[in-house]
Amino acid sequence: MIADTTATPPRPPRGRRSFSLKQYFDLVTTLTQKEVKVRYKNNVLGYLWSIANPLASAMVFYFALQVIMATNVPNYVVFLIIGLFSWQWFSNYLIGACGVFLANGSLIKKSVFPRFVLPIALNLQDTFHFVMSIPVTLVFLFAYGLHFGWAIPLGILIICPAQFLLQLGLGLALSSSNLFFRDMERILAIGLNMMFYLSPVIYPIERVPAQYATLIYLNPMTPLIEAWRGVFLNGTLQWGNIGLAYLYAAIAMAFGILIYRALVDRFAEVI
Repeated sequence: MIADTTATPPRPPRGRRSFSLKQYFDLVTTLTQKEVKVRYKNNVLGYLWSIANPLASAMVFYFALQVIMATNVPNYVVFLIIGLFSWQWFSNYLIGACGVFLANGSLIKKSVFPRFVLPIALNLQDTFHFVMSIPVTLVFLFAYGLHFGWAIPLGILIICPAQFLLQLGLGLALSSSNLFFRDMERILAIGLNMMFYLSPVIYPIERVPAQYATLIYLNPMTPLIEAWRGVFLNGTLQWGNIGLAYLYAAIAMAFGILIYRALVDRFAEVI
């Protein structure tokens, strides 16, 4: 009699089960919808609050830099709004992602719950708020008599995934590390403050001295902000900046997945 040499597949650990792709999708969708509804439920000014901060910042920077210091940047209000909306999406997500696992400790302790869906759902929530800010940008384009072209909808479809993936990769690394090193939130606050002024949010990249241009482009938000401005202000797709944005996104995703996979099995121990 010939022995059966077919290997028996290992059983999953007790208390764990595999999820299908559809189940992951449904879970992420449900979590995202829940957070969006909570944010806007019984809040008449919910949408206005989501755009109030960048609009207020734009007014302050316009007065300080354009009126007082006379920087003389064409269409400076629109210039500011494009950069500030993109930056708000980035900074709001990273701040939220840093504590997303801590804030959902009861879910983390459930062995069957896929932890990585939490940063994804949070990212989708902030992506929704960014997309909701695009009509405001279009209103300002119209008010300043700027051209609407085919590059705007195409650019949104191309650039949004790059920023989404960049944020997700950084979010996975930050949220995982913060469970074991609780000072990460303070470090992030300092880092975001530095990154803001090292990003061309309030100044044109062309005015950066040549010797510092490389430093500015080491900031992953620089190509994204420049790509957004190319789409909205100039009606062009800046493929160089878009390609660099996707390169940074790929690096961030690889780094984030590496950190997450190295630490995920110990999440429940430290919550």
